Amino acid sequence: MLRIPLHEEWQLTHEDLSSGPSEAYRVLGKETGWLPVAKLPCDIHMPLIEQDQIKDPVLADYCFAAEWTETKSWWFMKRFSLGPDTLSRERITLHLEALDSEADVWMNGVHLGHHRSAFYPFRANVKEKLREGENVLLVRVTSGLEHVSAQDMVMTAGTLAEIENATIGKRGDDRRANVRKPQFVYGWDWGPRVATTGIVGGAWLEADSTIAIRNVSAVTLEASAGGGAALLRVEVEAEQLHAFKTREAKLSLRLLQPDGSGAAAAEANEQLCLRSGLNYLAYEIEVPDARLWWPNGMGSQPLYTVQASLACGDELAVYSDVQIGIRTVRINTDLVLFGDDEAERQFTLEVNGVPVFCKGGNWIPADSIIARVSDEKYETLISEARGAGFNMLRIWGGGHYERDIFYERCDAYGILVWQDFMFSCGKYPDHLDWYKQEVTLEIDYQTRRLRNHASLALWCGNNENHWGFDEWWNGTRHPDFYGGSVIYNEIAPALIRSNCPHIPYWNSSPYGGEHPNGNAMGDRHHWHDGTMNADMQRRITPEIYDEVQAKFISEYGYIGPCRLSTIETYFDGAAIDTGSRIWGLHTNTFEKDTVSAGIRKHYSDRDDLSLDDYLLYAGLCQSLMYQYSLESIRSKPFCSGALFWMYNDCWGEVGWTIVDYYLRRKLSYYGVRRAFAPVKLILREQAGMVEVTAINETDAPIAETLECGFLSFDGHERRTERIDLVIPARSRGVLHRFAKESRSGGVFAAIPCGTGGTPILQPAILRPGDTRTLGLPDAKISILSVAADGEDLLVTLTSQTFAHAVHFSLPDDLRLSDHYFDLLPGETRTITIYGGATLELAGLTVRAIN
Repeated sequence: MLRIPLHEEWQLTHEDLSSGPSEAYRVLGKETGWLPVAKLPCDIHMPLIEQDQIKDPVLADYCFAAEWTETKSWWFMKRFSLGPDTLSRERITLHLEALDSEADVWMNGVHLGHHRSAFYPFRANVKEKLREGENVLLVRVTSGLEHVSAQDMVMTAGTLAEIENATIGKRGDDRRANVRKPQFVYGWDWGPRVATTGIVGGAWLEADSTIAIRNVSAVTLEASAGGGAALLRVEVEAEQLHAFKTREAKLSLRLLQPDGSGAAAAEANEQLCLRSGLNYLAYEIEVPDARLWWPNGMGSQPLYTVQASLACGDELAVYSDVQIGIRTVRINTDLVLFGDDEAERQFTLEVNGVPVFCKGGNWIPADSIIARVSDEKYETLISEARGAGFNMLRIWGGGHYERDIFYERCDAYGILVWQDFMFSCGKYPDHLDWYKQEVTLEIDYQTRRLRNHASLALWCGNNENHWGFDEWWNGTRHPDFYGGSVIYNEIAPALIRSNCPHIPYWNSSPYGGEHPNGNAMGDRHHWHDGTMNADMQRRITPEIYDEVQAKFISEYGYIGPCRLSTIETYFDGAAIDTGSRIWGLHTNTFEKDTVSAGIRKHYSDRDDLSLDDYLLYAGLCQSLMYQYSLESIRSKPFCSGALFWMYNDCWGEVGWTIVDYYLRRKLSYYGVRRAFAPVKLILREQAGMVEVTAINETDAPIAETLECGFLSFDGHERRTERIDLVIPARSRGVLHRFAKESRSGGVFAAIPCGTGGTPILQPAILRPGDTRTLGLPDAKISILSVAADGEDLLVTLTSQTFAHAVHFSLPDDLRLSDHYFDLLPGETRTITIYGGATLELAGLTVRAIN
C-alpha cells in the first residue's frame, strides 16, 4: 500500500450558507478571498484567528463576535500532483478522517458524495477521477444546523436544555441531536458556544495494487495475575483486490517484546490462498512468561508490538505496528452481601481478575476548538492525571471520540478509559432511518478503531439519557418516545459483540436497577445530594459524602477558580473584576454563589476580600471538598469507583476542574492527588470511635507502625498509642479503631512511623471542623534544608504547631510533589519542586493559612 499525505497547503474561503453544492464550479474559479491553511486538522476558526479576522473565542467575551461563522458555508481546496506510477495502481482511495459536520466532497470537479457525521471518515474510490499532473480536491462544510427542520425535531423537542441570559448568551441548541458532531459546541454549563466546523482530521490517498491489510486486532483470551503464559487471538483482515481470481500469499505475524529490543515473544507464518475481496485470518498465539498490563498504581504497563505483513508475488503489504497490552477486563455485577443487609449487585471493574477501585475524573474536549489540541497538550494532561493518582478517565458523551494520541498515552500511563458513545442529555431521533444508518457506521468504525487499546475498559451507550427517560422528560410532548434507546439497547451492543466482545458494555451513565440513578446497582451521578442540592449547606459541607451508598460514583463535582495567571490570560488585558461580564461569562452556570458560600463557611465572612485571598480560599474549598469526598467514597467497601466532574477544561473558567485550560494545576489538584494515593490511610468517626481505613493498591503487603490518637494544635499535648499493622496487597478496609475522646483544640490523627518503606504512607487526620472556627495558633514553620536534585529542588520543612494549607511563594506554572497541605506539630516533610533548581532561593518563602 502506498499512502500519499494530503495534510498540508490547503486554502479556505467562505460563502453564504445558501451557496450549496451547485456552486462548486464557481467557488473553484474564485481567484481571491482564499485564506492559507498550513496543515490539517483545521477548524475554520483557526485560520480566521491567525489572519486577525476574529479574536480567539475562548478569550474574554469574543465568542459572541464569532457566531457569524455559523451562517456561512466553508470551502477547503487542495491542489496536488500525481505521477503515472501512482495512477497505475488497482485502487486509489481518498480518506478524509473527520469532517465537521455536513460536508460535500469533489475531486477534479466530480462530486464524490455527501457526508453528515464528524464521527467516522469519508472514504471514496477516486481512481477514475484522478489524472496525471495537477488534481484539485474541494470540500464544502457547514456547522450542520441549517438542515434541521421543525419536523425533524417533533419527537425530541423540549428534551435538549438551553440556557440564555445577558451574560452567557445562548448556550445549547434544541437542534443539536439531529447533527452528528460534538454536542457541547453549542454551549454547555462549562463552555461557550463555538460551533466547530472544518476538516478536523487528516487527509490522504491510499493506493493498492494486489493485496492490502485493512485491520489487525489482538485479544487476550487467557492471562493470570499470578504470572505464566498468556493466550492471544490475533485476527488479520486482508483484502485481495482481483475481482475473480485467487492468489497465493504468505502471512507473517510477529509479537515483539515490550522491552524495545526487537526480540519476538511469539510469531506465526502461513502460506495462504486468498479469495477475492476480504479474508479474515485468525490465529491463537501463546506468549510464554507474559508481562501483564496493569492500571496505574497496580503494576507496570508493558506494551507488546504486533507486526503483520502479507507477501504476494513482488508486492509486500505491511500494516502499521499495533501496540497492545496483555490483560483481561470485565465488569463484575455479581450479587454480594454488604454487612447484614440484603444482597445487592456490585459494579466492579476487574483487570486480570483483580478488582480495581476506579479513581479519576471525567474528560471533555481539551479546547472549544477541538482541532487545535496539540499532541503536547494531550501528553501533559494525561501525564498530570497519572501524577494525580488517576487510573481512569471517562470520556463524556457530549464531546468526541478522542484522537489516537489520547488512547496511546492512556495505554502508556495505565489510565483506563470509560468511553461513552457520543449522545448526551437529550432524546435522539433514532426513529429516522438515515439517523440509525449514520450511527451504525459511527459505532462500527469507532469500536474497530479503538478495540486494541489496553486502556479501553468500558463502552457506555450515552450520558444521562436513561436517567432522563426515567425522571426528566415525562412532561414533554412525547414522553413515551425513548429516543435513542434503539441505539443504546440494540445497535451498540450488537456491534460491540461483533467487533470487540472482550470490552464490557453498559447502556448508559448513570444506569442500573429500577431507577437509573439509584444506589441499588450500577453507577450513579451524585449531584442532587451535594453540589446541586437546593440547601446551600449541603453543597458546601464535605461530610455529606460520608452518606454515599452508591456502588460506583461516575459524576459529581465542586466548583473553584483558576490561578491568577490563567484569569489574567483569559481576561486578555481587561481589568479583572468579579462583577464584570467577562467574569460571569467564564463562571460555570451552576455556580449559583456556591463558591462565596464555601469561603464564608470554611475561611472568612469578610465582604472585602482581596482577589488574591478570594482565589486562595475558594481554591482551598474546592480542594477540601474533592479530597474529603474522594476519601469518603474510597473508604466505602461496597463502592468501586469515584470519578469526579470534571478533570480538564475547554477554556478558562471558574468551574469543576483541577487542571485548567492553560495546563496549570489548580489548588484542588493536590487535594485530589492526596486522596488518590495508591497506599493511604483514611480516618472517619463511627459510633464514638475513629476508624482507620488502610488502602494498598500494590501487589506487596506493607508492614507499618502507626501512632494514633490526639495532638493539640499548639504541639504541647500528644495523647497517642503505637500499633503495628500489615496492610495486605491489593486491599482496602478498616484495620484499626481507637476511641475519640471528647477533646477540642487539636486533631485526631494516624501517623506512620516510617517503618513501611516505599511507597510512603502520609499521616491521616480526622477533619476537626471548619477551619475558621478552630482558633488555630500561628503556624511556626521552618525550612530545614534546600538542596538541588538534578533539575528539581528538594525542600525539607517542619512545624512546631499545626499548620494548615502550607504553601510556597512560587509562580503558578511550577509543579510540586505536594502543595497546600497540612503539617502536624513536629512533623517533617520533604517537598519536590519540579524544575525548581534554578530558583532564586532568597525569594523562597513558605506560609500557612494560620
